[in-house]
Amino acid sequence: MTSQEDNTRYLQVQTPHYNFEMKMTKKEELFYYFSVGDDKMPSLEGSILLDDTVDLTTIDALQDSSVEDINKGYLNTHTFGKEVLDAVIFLINSQFPSIKTIILNDRSYIPYRNNTADILDLLTYSIGLYKKTWYEEKLNAYILPKEMHEEYRRQVEEYASKDTKDKLPFFHIYHIIRMNNVFARDIIWSSMEIYEKMYEESESLPEFFQKLSNTIKVEEKCKFFKGWLPQLIHSKITLTREWHFDIYPKVKIIKDIK
Repeated sequence: MTSQEDNTRYLQVQTPHYNFEMKMTKKEELFYYFSVGDDKMPSLEGSILLDDTVDLTTIDALQDSSVEDINKGYLNTHTFGKEVLDAVIFLINSQFPSIKTIILNDRSYIPYRNNTADILDLLTYSIGLYKKTWYEEKLNAYILPKEMHEEYRRQVEEYASKDTKDKLPFFHIYHIIRMNNVFARDIIWSSMEIYEKMYEESESLPEFFQKLSNTIKVEEKCKFFKGWLPQLIHSKITLTREWHFDIYPKVKIIKDIK
Protein backbone atom coordinates (compact mmCIF):
# COMPACT_ATOMS: atom_id res chain seq x y z
CA MET A 1 0.00 0.00 0.00
CA THR A 2 1.42 3.41 -0.98
CA SER A 3 0.82 6.50 1.14
CA GLN A 4 -0.10 9.95 -0.10
CA GLU A 5 3.60 10.67 -0.18
CA ASP A 6 4.91 9.05 -3.35
CA ASN A 7 8.17 8.06 -1.65
CA THR A 8 6.64 6.23 1.32
CA ARG A 9 5.19 2.74 1.34
CA TYR A 10 3.54 0.87 4.20
CA LEU A 11 3.96 -2.91 4.12
CA GLN A 12 1.79 -5.38 6.01
CA VAL A 13 4.20 -8.16 6.99
CA GLN A 14 3.13 -11.61 8.18
CA THR A 15 5.61 -13.97 9.83
CA PRO A 16 4.91 -17.41 11.39
CA HIS A 17 3.66 -15.84 14.64
CA TYR A 18 3.12 -12.10 14.07
CA ASN A 19 1.61 -9.45 11.84
CA PHE A 20 3.17 -6.01 11.82
CA GLU A 21 3.55 -2.94 9.65
CA MET A 22 6.80 -1.78 8.10
CA LYS A 23 7.25 1.74 6.79
CA MET A 24 9.75 2.28 3.97
CA THR A 25 10.64 5.72 2.61
CA LYS A 26 12.89 6.57 -0.29
CA LYS A 27 14.89 9.60 0.85
CA GLU A 28 17.32 9.93 -2.03
CA GLU A 29 18.15 8.02 -5.17
CA LEU A 30 20.39 5.55 -3.37
CA PHE A 31 19.08 5.94 0.18
CA TYR A 32 16.06 4.35 1.90
CA TYR A 33 14.73 4.54 5.47
CA PHE A 34 12.59 1.82 7.07
CA SER A 35 10.98 1.31 10.47
CA VAL A 36 8.70 -1.03 12.42
CA GLY A 37 6.55 0.26 15.26
CA ASP A 38 5.66 3.70 16.52
CA ASP A 39 7.32 6.60 14.68
CA LYS A 40 8.45 8.17 17.96
CA MET A 41 9.79 4.94 19.44
CA PRO A 42 10.26 2.29 16.73
CA SER A 43 11.27 -1.22 17.71
CA LEU A 44 13.37 -1.49 14.59
CA GLU A 45 14.60 1.18 12.21
CA GLY A 46 17.43 1.51 9.77
CA SER A 47 18.73 2.87 6.53
CA ILE A 48 19.70 1.25 3.26
CA LEU A 49 22.52 2.77 1.27
CA LEU A 50 22.67 1.06 -2.08
CA ASP A 51 26.36 0.31 -2.06
CA ASP A 52 26.83 -2.80 0.07
CA THR A 53 25.51 -2.23 3.60
CA VAL A 54 22.39 -1.71 5.69
CA ASP A 55 22.62 0.19 8.97
CA LEU A 56 20.12 -0.94 11.62
CA THR A 57 20.23 2.07 13.91
CA THR A 58 17.67 0.63 16.33
CA ILE A 59 16.67 -2.93 17.10
CA ASP A 60 14.66 -3.15 20.31
CA ALA A 61 12.65 -6.19 21.40
CA LEU A 62 9.41 -4.30 21.86
CA GLN A 63 6.43 -6.64 21.83
CA ASP A 64 3.86 -3.84 21.56
CA SER A 65 4.91 -3.11 17.99
CA SER A 66 3.04 -6.24 16.94
CA VAL A 67 -0.42 -5.69 15.49
CA GLU A 68 -1.50 -8.91 17.21
CA ASP A 69 -0.75 -8.66 20.92
CA ILE A 70 0.57 -12.10 21.77
CA ASN A 71 1.93 -12.63 25.25
CA LYS A 72 3.46 -16.03 25.91
CA GLY A 73 5.83 -14.90 28.62
CA TYR A 74 9.56 -14.89 28.90
CA LEU A 75 11.60 -14.21 25.74
CA ASN A 76 8.45 -13.68 23.69
CA THR A 77 9.79 -10.27 22.70
CA HIS A 78 13.01 -11.89 21.60
CA THR A 79 10.99 -14.12 19.26
CA PHE A 80 9.25 -11.08 17.84
CA GLY A 81 12.62 -9.40 17.30
CA LYS A 82 13.89 -12.49 15.49
CA GLU A 83 10.92 -12.62 13.14
CA VAL A 84 11.07 -8.89 12.42
CA LEU A 85 14.77 -9.22 11.63
CA ASP A 86 14.17 -12.25 9.40
CA ALA A 87 11.54 -10.29 7.50
CA VAL A 88 13.88 -7.34 7.00
CA ILE A 89 16.69 -9.61 5.78
CA PHE A 90 14.34 -11.32 3.31
CA LEU A 91 13.09 -7.97 2.01
CA ILE A 92 16.59 -6.59 1.60
CA ASN A 93 17.90 -9.74 -0.06
CA SER A 94 15.02 -9.85 -2.55
CA GLN A 95 14.79 -6.15 -3.36
CA PHE A 96 18.37 -4.97 -2.97
CA PRO A 97 20.68 -7.82 -4.06
CA SER A 98 23.73 -5.54 -3.99
CA ILE A 99 23.54 -5.41 -0.17
CA LYS A 100 25.94 -7.92 1.38
CA THR A 101 26.30 -6.84 5.01
CA ILE A 102 24.04 -5.56 7.79
CA ILE A 103 25.34 -3.42 10.65
CA LEU A 104 23.19 -3.37 13.79
CA ASN A 105 23.19 -1.61 17.14
CA ASP A 106 21.94 -4.07 19.73
CA ARG A 107 19.64 -2.53 22.35
CA SER A 108 17.43 -5.59 22.77
CA TYR A 109 16.05 -6.32 26.19
CA ILE A 110 13.61 -8.43 28.19
CA PRO A 111 10.84 -6.38 29.86
CA TYR A 112 9.69 -7.30 33.35
CA ARG A 113 5.99 -8.16 33.00
CA ASN A 114 5.76 -5.90 29.94
CA ASN A 115 7.00 -2.93 31.97
CA THR A 116 9.56 -1.32 29.65
CA ALA A 117 10.74 0.91 32.50
CA ASP A 118 12.07 -2.19 34.26
CA ILE A 119 14.17 -4.20 31.82
CA LEU A 120 17.02 -6.69 31.58
CA ASP A 121 19.66 -6.15 28.91
CA LEU A 122 19.55 -9.17 26.63
CA LEU A 123 23.12 -8.73 25.39
CA THR A 124 24.74 -9.21 28.81
CA TYR A 125 22.25 -11.91 29.77
CA SER A 126 23.07 -13.97 26.67
CA ILE A 127 26.82 -13.65 27.17
CA GLY A 128 26.55 -14.25 30.91
CA LEU A 129 24.66 -17.53 30.55
CA TYR A 130 25.56 -18.78 27.06
CA LYS A 131 28.95 -17.20 26.26
CA LYS A 132 27.69 -15.52 23.10
CA THR A 133 25.13 -13.09 21.83
CA TRP A 134 22.00 -14.24 20.06
CA TYR A 135 23.42 -12.65 16.88
CA GLU A 136 26.58 -14.72 17.10
CA GLU A 137 24.56 -17.91 17.56
CA LYS A 138 21.98 -17.37 14.81
CA LEU A 139 23.64 -15.01 12.33
CA ASN A 140 27.40 -15.56 12.78
CA ALA A 141 27.66 -11.90 13.75
CA TYR A 142 31.08 -10.38 14.29
CA ILE A 143 32.76 -7.22 15.53
CA LEU A 144 35.01 -5.03 13.43
CA PRO A 145 37.90 -4.62 13.32
CA LYS A 146 38.91 -8.26 13.48
CA GLU A 147 41.35 -7.63 16.32
CA MET A 148 38.54 -6.27 18.51
CA HIS A 149 36.44 -9.35 17.86
CA GLU A 150 39.33 -11.64 18.75
CA GLU A 151 39.94 -9.75 22.00
CA TYR A 152 36.24 -9.87 22.87
CA ARG A 153 36.15 -13.65 22.31
CA ARG A 154 39.31 -14.07 24.40
CA GLN A 155 37.70 -12.19 27.29
CA VAL A 156 34.52 -14.26 27.01
CA GLU A 157 36.44 -17.53 27.12
CA GLU A 158 38.45 -16.30 30.10
CA TYR A 159 35.25 -15.27 31.92
CA ALA A 160 33.71 -18.68 31.18
CA SER A 161 36.76 -20.69 32.22
CA LYS A 162 36.97 -23.04 35.18
CA ASP A 163 39.98 -21.11 36.41
CA THR A 164 38.02 -17.85 36.67
CA LYS A 165 35.19 -19.53 38.55
CA ASP A 166 37.60 -21.29 40.92
CA LYS A 167 39.19 -17.95 41.83
CA LEU A 168 35.83 -16.45 42.79
CA PRO A 169 34.29 -17.80 46.00
CA PHE A 170 30.52 -18.09 46.14
CA PHE A 171 30.24 -15.22 48.60
CA HIS A 172 31.96 -12.88 46.15
CA ILE A 173 29.11 -13.51 43.69
CA TYR A 174 26.57 -13.19 46.50
CA HIS A 175 28.11 -9.85 47.50
CA ILE A 176 27.61 -8.53 43.95
CA ILE A 177 24.02 -9.73 44.03
CA ARG A 178 23.38 -8.30 47.50
CA MET A 179 24.71 -4.88 46.56
CA ASN A 180 22.71 -4.59 43.33
CA ASN A 181 19.42 -6.47 43.62
CA VAL A 182 17.35 -6.84 46.80
CA PHE A 183 14.90 -9.24 45.15
CA ALA A 184 17.68 -11.64 44.07
CA ARG A 185 19.47 -11.22 47.40
CA ASP A 186 16.43 -12.40 49.35
CA ILE A 187 15.97 -15.46 47.12
CA ILE A 188 19.62 -16.51 47.56
CA TRP A 189 19.56 -15.78 51.29
CA SER A 190 16.47 -17.95 51.80
CA SER A 191 18.30 -21.05 50.46
CA MET A 192 21.94 -20.12 50.92
CA GLU A 193 23.27 -23.65 51.40
CA ILE A 194 21.51 -24.95 48.29
CA TYR A 195 22.87 -22.17 46.08
CA GLU A 196 26.36 -22.42 47.55
CA LYS A 197 26.41 -26.17 46.82
CA MET A 198 25.11 -25.49 43.30
CA TYR A 199 27.97 -23.04 42.82
CA GLU A 200 30.61 -25.44 44.08
CA GLU A 201 29.36 -28.19 41.77
CA SER A 202 29.44 -25.95 38.69
CA GLU A 203 32.46 -25.95 36.38
CA SER A 204 32.09 -22.32 35.31
CA LEU A 205 30.16 -19.12 35.93
CA PRO A 206 27.89 -19.63 32.88
CA GLU A 207 27.06 -23.15 34.07
CA PHE A 208 26.14 -21.83 37.51
CA PHE A 209 24.06 -18.98 36.10
CA GLN A 210 22.14 -21.41 33.88
CA LYS A 211 21.41 -23.61 36.88
CA LEU A 212 20.45 -20.53 38.84
CA SER A 213 18.12 -19.43 36.06
CA ASN A 214 16.39 -22.81 36.12
CA THR A 215 15.41 -22.24 39.77
CA ILE A 216 13.77 -18.88 39.06
CA LYS A 217 10.18 -18.56 37.92
CA VAL A 218 9.83 -17.62 34.26
CA GLU A 219 8.06 -14.36 35.02
CA GLU A 220 10.72 -13.35 37.55
CA LYS A 221 13.91 -13.91 35.54
CA CYS A 222 14.21 -10.29 34.45
CA LYS A 223 13.68 -8.98 37.96
CA PHE A 224 16.15 -11.51 39.37
CA PHE A 225 19.08 -10.97 36.96
CA LYS A 226 18.83 -7.24 36.36
CA GLY A 227 21.47 -5.02 37.90
CA TRP A 228 23.98 -7.51 39.23
CA LEU A 229 24.53 -9.70 36.15
CA PRO A 230 25.21 -6.79 33.72
CA GLN A 231 27.61 -5.30 36.26
CA LEU A 232 29.52 -8.58 36.56
CA ILE A 233 29.71 -9.09 32.78
CA HIS A 234 30.88 -5.52 32.14
CA SER A 235 33.62 -5.99 34.75
CA LYS A 236 34.96 -9.01 32.83
CA ILE A 237 34.26 -8.26 29.17
CA THR A 238 34.56 -5.15 27.01
CA LEU A 239 31.29 -5.06 25.09
CA THR A 240 30.17 -3.22 22.01
CA ARG A 241 26.66 -2.64 20.71
CA GLU A 242 27.69 -2.60 17.06
CA TRP A 243 27.63 -5.94 15.25
CA HIS A 244 28.02 -6.96 11.62
CA PHE A 245 26.59 -9.96 9.86
CA ASP A 246 26.55 -11.07 6.25
CA ILE A 247 23.37 -11.70 4.29
CA TYR A 248 22.80 -15.20 2.93
CA PRO A 249 22.15 -16.59 0.44
CA LYS A 250 24.46 -14.42 -1.64
CA VAL A 251 23.24 -14.16 -5.21
CA LYS A 252 25.27 -12.99 -8.20
CA ILE A 253 24.17 -12.96 -11.83
CA ILE A 254 26.69 -14.96 -13.84
CA LYS A 255 24.74 -15.03 -17.09
CA ASP A 256 21.83 -12.92 -18.26
CA ILE A 257 20.12 -14.26 -21.39
CA LYS A 258 17.73 -11.83 -23.02
